[in-house]
Amino acid sequence: MTVRVGFVGCGGRAVFEMMHLAQMPNVQIAALCDISVEQVAAGLERLNARREAGQQISAPAFTDPQRMLGEVELDGVYVAVPPFVHGAVEHMIIDAGKALFVEKPLAVEMAVAKEIDAHIREKGTINSVGYQWRYAGPMEQARAMLQGVPIGLVIAIRLGSLPSSPWWRVQAKSGGMLIEQHTHSVDIMRYLAGDVATVYAAAATALLHDAPNLDIADVNAASVTFVNGAVGSIVNTCAVSGPQMPNLSNYVHVVARDLVLAAAAGSLTVLRPGQERQEIKAERDDSNYRLNAAFIHAIETGDRSEIRSPYSDSLRTHAITVGAVQSAREHRPINLAELL
Repeated sequence: MTVRVGFVGCGGRAVFEMMHLAQMPNVQIAALCDISVEQVAAGLERLNARREAGQQISAPAFTDPQRMLGEVELDGVYVAVPPFVHGAVEHMIIDAGKALFVEKPLAVEMAVAKEIDAHIREKGTINSVGYQWRYAGPMEQARAMLQGVPIGLVIAIRLGSLPSSPWWRVQAKSGGMLIEQHTHSVDIMRYLAGDVATVYAAAATALLHDAPNLDIADVNAASVTFVNGAVGSIVNTCAVSGPQMPNLSNYVHVVARDLVLAAAAGSLTVLRPGQERQEIKAERDDSNYRLNAAFIHAIETGDRSEIRSPYSDSLRTHAITVGAVQSAREHRPINLAELL
């Protein structure tokens, strides 16, 4: 069976997914859609620049996703659009009976994501969300080490710089750094330590007053409590320029009984009492390939067991980041049950 996929959104993240799909002999990139055909052409050019001669990929271009769904036979569709665009396009794909892959974050507003989740459940749609860190070898090993071990503290840190996309610095369009970018680390907090019960956050625009058209917080800090009794912290900023702190940013740190872990997509540091520090490196970074392979396998066979980030589960991660933004705005702790 050849699995025919389409894309809505042809920016950098979409091209990254196409690169991995193009390595799969049973997958055909069959249609591309974006707000401009020029963007589709630019995406294809970036993709084919990494392909050998004679292996160039071409696909019809659309600016209307409804027309793409009506004119091209597809088995699944990837949605790789800015956060504020999510909503109508997912409902189109679900109603068309196609499998759905959504790049994170799910949306800006929780209500939009909940409506999509309800529609997926109603139609029984095969689905996946782009939380590729769940598929990384070091994360698998960290998760295995923590099975049955009491966890006390979980810390997620991201120290980054301000992206160039104009929509990214607008709260109503991106949701801010916590929702749009730091969601990966927040998701790994859940993946390793379980669901979060409450979040209490503070945020400010403290450092980037000179950045044009910026209304997002550039520093965020949140305290969380887990259902299992553990506590945690989420800290992030988009105001760092220059080199990043080693073994800190984009790591999730877990303090458990007689075990401390610092987990990232490509590495895992393990500390145990009376033992030497253990450094585990990923043999290769194939997490994104495995993410896509699991989705394609589900389309091909109907077996969804390899999908580690279904929409309904990802909604719980989204609730943490949305809850943190709400908490900082309202100056009160948020019980995530309020959002879910």
